[in-house]
Amino acid sequence: MRKLDIFFILALVFAPLINCIAQSYEHTITGSGGLFGQGYGGEFSVNYNLSEVSFIQGALFVSIDTYKEAIDIPYSNYNAVLSYFTTLWSTPRRFYVLSGGLGPVVGYESINNGQQDIDDVVSIEGGESKVLFGAAGSLEFDMLVSEQYSLIFRTTQFYHINSKIGNLTNFSGVGIRYYF
Repeated sequence: MRKLDIFFILALVFAPLINCIAQSYEHTITGSGGLFGQGYGGEFSVNYNLSEVSFIQGALFVSIDTYKEAIDIPYSNYNAVLSYFTTLWSTPRRFYVLSGGLGPVVGYESINNGQQDIDDVVSIEGGESKVLFGAAGSLEFDMLVSEQYSLIFRTTQFYHINSKIGNLTNFSGVGIRYYF
């Protein structure tokens, strides 16, 4: 056999193995918890990687909070966000990555569990629960822990156009990302 034939046979045998070793992950899922406004919240997201430096993220945020005025009013937010992220900074081997993203928000705001009367004397005028619309901007700091896991520090600023509680709400938290 000629050397060229041996090279082609070896290339056919080892090419699939090289592809498996050099494969990058297309999808990730993330779960995080933290502070949402003055209360607590959580986030679950799925990422689809467009390239090594950009991805699309679908995220669900849930918060439980209390609006503090003359009287405390419990409320909760449920937000769905579809964002485009791009890398703002990274180390050469992407052990540390800072990404920024923007996207639209659709959500639901539940004030006082849907009840307008807080007690016998106080009621919330125009405080019924409703659908929210707006935008969100996010920053994520991703620290690679292993080949399939990373630690995420994230902050997301929500702008709700039609919220009765407040137009700007921030979520800042820590989570785990799984690559598959």
